[in-house]
Amino acid sequence: MLKNYAQKILEVYPNLQINSVILNENGQNNTVIEVNHELIFRFPKYQQGIKELHEETRLLKFIYKYITLDIPNPIYQNLESQTVGEVFVGYRKIPGKTFDMQAFHSMGHEDLCVIANQLSQFLLELHNIPLQEEFKDHLYQQNQYKYWENMYKRIQEKLFRYISNENQIRVRKHFEDFLNDRMNFQYKPAIVHGDFGVGNILIDLKLPKVAGIIDFGGSHVGDPAVDAAAIISGYGEDFLKQMYGFYPGFQSTESRMRFYLGTFALQEALFGIENNDEQAFKNGIFNYQ
Repeated sequence: MLKNYAQKILEVYPNLQINSVILNENGQNNTVIEVNHELIFRFPKYQQGIKELHEETRLLKFIYKYITLDIPNPIYQNLESQTVGEVFVGYRKIPGKTFDMQAFHSMGHEDLCVIANQLSQFLLELHNIPLQEEFKDHLYQQNQYKYWENMYKRIQEKLFRYISNENQIRVRKHFEDFLNDRMNFQYKPAIVHGDFGVGNILIDLKLPKVAGIIDFGGSHVGDPAVDAAAIISGYGEDFLKQMYGFYPGFQSTESRMRFYLGTFALQEALFGIENNDEQAFKNGIFNYQ
């Protein structure tokens, strides 16, 4: 299987010498392989993933000059095809270890402050990138009310049969309270990472410092509070509060932040049922049954 991916790369870049190919990650949306221990290639698994990879690549090329930390810089790409298994992008591997819970709990307060500062700086840079019209057109979830209303309808239609009556009441209240408060849609749109979680932050444990940020597949123009919610989901409220000192604007997003946080598992279950990903569905629906 990995040989097939290597062959697809060589068809486009015949002068690239490939000495080793290993599976880096078999994620929800992409198969990710590592070539020569120094290059990362991502191959979308679905037709929708091809469109998303186009948008992600275009976004990365646009934001690269605004971001201080290392982020993927696509230097290899085959985006002309519309065939799953042929489309890919490749970039130099960002060295570092995933900032997982083991790494998080191994750090003292001062080291976590350093990490919080760097992550805040990254988000400040990202959220303050000037928006060009082309990105508003292609990436902006233009009517946020309709976006969340539509998601709520899909959750009711596709997931409620698997959710207990008690949790159905909880989900209804969660969405309807949010949708009925128009102030939740009065914010300045910004480019957001969209999946600012444990798996997409890389650190250098020796220093310690943030080594880089990866996987911009969920990036869009929307509410910066989405990224704050992901921090709570991954590292807890105390760590987010450490970031307030470097990014005070996050404090004013708290009500929206909590709404987004309460949708993450449901979004995973919905993704699973809409894309025949049984594991994603099970992971997302587990606490609602």
